[in-house]
Amino acid sequence: MTTQAEAIRTYILKHIERHPSNIVAITSSHFSVTRTTVHRHLNNLLKDNLIIKSGTTRAIKYFNTNSLNREISYKITKNLSELNALDKDFDSIFKKLPENIYDICTYGFTEIFNNAIDHSGGSKITVFTSLEKKHLTLKIIDNGEGIFKHIADYFKLDDLRESILELNKGKMTTDPANHTGEGIFFCARVFGIFEIYANNIHYIRDNYENDWSIENVTTPKSGSHIIMSIHLDSEQHLVDIFKKYQEPENLAFDRTEILVELSQFGNEKLISRSQAKRITRGLEKFKHVTLDFTRVKLAGQGFVDEIFRVYANKHPKININYINANDDVEFMIKRGLATARLMK
Repeated sequence: MTTQAEAIRTYILKHIERHPSNIVAITSSHFSVTRTTVHRHLNNLLKDNLIIKSGTTRAIKYFNTNSLNREISYKITKNLSELNALDKDFDSIFKKLPENIYDICTYGFTEIFNNAIDHSGGSKITVFTSLEKKHLTLKIIDNGEGIFKHIADYFKLDDLRESILELNKGKMTTDPANHTGEGIFFCARVFGIFEIYANNIHYIRDNYENDWSIENVTTPKSGSHIIMSIHLDSEQHLVDIFKKYQEPENLAFDRTEILVELSQFGNEKLISRSQAKRITRGLEKFKHVTLDFTRVKLAGQGFVDEIFRVYANKHPKININYINANDDVEFMIKRGLATARLMK
């Protein structure tokens, strides 16, 4: 025999999609129970991850968790548009989310979808959305040549992993006439977790833990797989990320922060000028550069000299600073800066 509690839960799940704003009122009326009773059942459904809550106070809405799960494929043609795909198939999903998460997801969708249209060289794009434990995941997959190979071929890089370093800098694009090179840079920073699988390489940036990794993929995946995830309770705002990397006076994107460790491949030590040139390639596009030495154990004299003296002297209008250097690395940097001053 079905209990009233079970009947209320079943009723909520059945009617919540058509009544996201007033599910409490209609359930209370249908069962002649108090709103407090309905809220108790809603809270239990939230704990069981069967529904989600969006908005605050009077603007609160409830939705079934599985209503955010979707998979749609698109044939890449000259008429395919990221905005049309968003409006037709996914905007209704993102509108169920808090406003700041909506802004982030629509930005990520349009930027990565457009990249797949213009750069992948593939014939198909598949988009997935899913929700698990209040984490919304957006996957955009194409069947092209793979983003790391595409970049490495265009810039004639010696190693596919250098493509990750270039993407991390920002303003990197293989089509400067039509793209600014901002999309992946900002997507990788505004989502909680950002991943790329391509060309047998997996790059992941975890902004919750301020961590990242690069590893070889044992089971190859064709094309590029971009995976972006964010918690529905995140207080991240898209505009705040833009402000962090822009010039306050003219609002131009002129700041970047580079993970120096990404210039190390395998068991390499940062000792050579060629490694430093991996870092400095393309930095003339910026006015302010911050080098993040997290997890870098040692920096050699040649590496430091190439960045902080040779490159800095050639580009005096670029302000180069550093953060998160351990004692040994900081000693070498300060030594290099002192040498640079003496040689002026």
